[in-house]
Amino acid sequence: MSAVSEPLSAAEVAERKIDETWFEQGETFEAGACNKDEQFKGDEICIIEEALIQETVGQDDSAFLQDDPELAAAHKSNRRLRLPQFNIPKIHVYTLLVFEAGSFGLRGSLVKNTKHTAVIGAVAESCNVDFTRAIAEVLTQLRVHQKHLPRRALLLTPSVISSLVELPVSPLRPRPDNEMQELIRWELEGEMNQQNKRWLIGSMLVERGYLTVSQRDELVTELQVRLSQAASGEVIRFGDLAIEFNYITQSQLQECFSLQGKLSAVDDELVFGWKAEELPLDTGPTDEALLSAEDDRESSHRWLVSGMSKSLRRRWVGAFALNNVRLDVFYPTLGASYASLSQYTDEPVQALLEVHQEQLALICGSATGVRQLQVIERLQGELRADEVSSLLRDLPEGLGCVYLNTEGHPIDELLFTLRAEFDFDYQVLSFQNSGVSKPDRLHGDKLVGLAGVAGHYFKHISQARLSPIAARDKEPAIWQKLMQPQVLKWMAAGCVTFAMVGFMVWMHWNMDQQTERLAQLESTYERDITLKSQYSRIVMEQSLLKQQIVLLSAEQQLNEKLLDYIVLEKHRRAMALPILMKAISLNAPEGVALLAIRRIGKHTEIDAESVSQTEGLEFINGLNKQLEPMAFQVKNSRIYQKDDEDNKPRNVGLIDTGLPFRVEVVVVEGDPPGVERVEALVFAERNARPEEKLSTDDKASEPNGEERL
Repeated sequence: MSAVSEPLSAAEVAERKIDETWFEQGETFEAGACNKDEQFKGDEICIIEEALIQETVGQDDSAFLQDDPELAAAHKSNRRLRLPQFNIPKIHVYTLLVFEAGSFGLRGSLVKNTKHTAVIGAVAESCNVDFTRAIAEVLTQLRVHQKHLPRRALLLTPSVISSLVELPVSPLRPRPDNEMQELIRWELEGEMNQQNKRWLIGSMLVERGYLTVSQRDELVTELQVRLSQAASGEVIRFGDLAIEFNYITQSQLQECFSLQGKLSAVDDELVFGWKAEELPLDTGPTDEALLSAEDDRESSHRWLVSGMSKSLRRRWVGAFALNNVRLDVFYPTLGASYASLSQYTDEPVQALLEVHQEQLALICGSATGVRQLQVIERLQGELRADEVSSLLRDLPEGLGCVYLNTEGHPIDELLFTLRAEFDFDYQVLSFQNSGVSKPDRLHGDKLVGLAGVAGHYFKHISQARLSPIAARDKEPAIWQKLMQPQVLKWMAAGCVTFAMVGFMVWMHWNMDQQTERLAQLESTYERDITLKSQYSRIVMEQSLLKQQIVLLSAEQQLNEKLLDYIVLEKHRRAMALPILMKAISLNAPEGVALLAIRRIGKHTEIDAESVSQTEGLEFINGLNKQLEPMAFQVKNSRIYQKDDEDNKPRNVGLIDTGLPFRVEVVVVEGDPPGVERVEALVFAERNARPEEKLSTDDKASEPNGEERL
């Protein structure tokens, strides 16, 4: 099943047909390729000439570099005369080499940049574990399709770790490179330390074709059994067990060990890349945000970051330099397929599930970048639905289709299970160009990542969908170039000579000037020191007076607030209890008997008994309506039968009137009303029922000190 894209116009179809057949034009194309390659002759494929190679090497490393030609080539100095370079806008109409490294070895492809996309023309592979020889073998195979190969290349490798982190850096105001490197190091260093554990011997043997997946699972099961039965201190290794079962040979195992040592990071020096999500043109930043000089250090923003070992980067750069190829950029394998997804769909919310040998990755986002990146380790055996389900439970809203890049593995049963569990449309992201010349055993879907990074490099897709790492550090500024030791030596000699002559002349002139000035300063010193002491004393006195004024003002404001509170609280305290008692007595129906009324601060608890729940509810509702204008409110209430064991009474010492239902009400006092409002309410109530008067004689005191009605 392949992804379905929108229909193309007749002109676009014709243009793409021309693009896809550009590798099949024989000598005519080769002559044109020679012309295109002329633009690279000014660069002469010299990693040996670039700033990345300017990474200094100490004297202790010189012997090590002599034994390793790849690292030596990365540090080799340039001996040619370099002409000044001018910044000419790039016109991407040339071909490019895109390589992918992994446990399988190295594969490379020829890529041509067209108006709408990057087209893969031919693919070659090599299983050699030596980087330099593997690159040479791939280039030899590609020369069958094109005599004059491009001299620039990209490298897609799982040694580059990719992650989505939150950084306190605004995309509108990114920080300098050294600060960004340190921020990302704190976020990504833990994942980088775990990177070496991903180069497992079993996975490498499977990817190189020496083991099948079923054989590896069988060996893992047997290894677990033997480890559980082994004596303490006994070491059982996966590779030795595979040789014992006659699945692999000793040379194949040593080949994987050699490749594992080269792909693993051997130092703590790391280099990082970063990309922020692009802002849509219609919702871009305002002029105030762009002109603001404030640093956005309190908020956090999503950044797609990547990292790799510096020593591994130097090794790859040196290997390409030995083959006369200039390596420009490193790309992470994780997320490379997601980069090409925008060429298959224009949905506002996009999701892709990448299936790798040891990992599963779910990448979600939009056309402007990545918003969600989840990576989990794969379980033993074939891909199972429960592994994928754990990733698909947290998909963003508005998603209509989930794309999968399985690199050619059959997943029909998995898709059937997923469609039954999650209501999404599932499509396999397949490589579209079926006319590509490639090895027979290489599945076309494994080229989706190559097409993605090529489109990203040629800027056919959003730059925020991938976070590449430059193969070279930034070119130093002119002043940094002038800081070279040899240049500094001659500049220092000239400056010292000129400075000494000038200093002697200036010294004689300055001596006369300073003698006259010293006499003037001595005459004014005594006067200035006296004025300074007087000024200091006055400033101290003023400071003390200001502190006293501030303290007195604060004390006055506090006293005024306290007085206002006492005045308001006095009236409220005096009138709140009579009003509440009057409201309770007026709203008690015939079927309700009041037992006790307790006032605790602003809370008043009322205990009563009623003939039925209806009488109790009538009492509570009437009381709430009566108290609402007077800043009282029924906070909570409870009506229950007295013989119900699940409801315990609030006070067990109350008098039992014999009624079957117990009523408990809590009234809370809100903001106190004004004095005039309370007096008006009391006066109106007394005029309405003159025969009813509040009396304090009806209150009885219980042994526990509570007021009772």
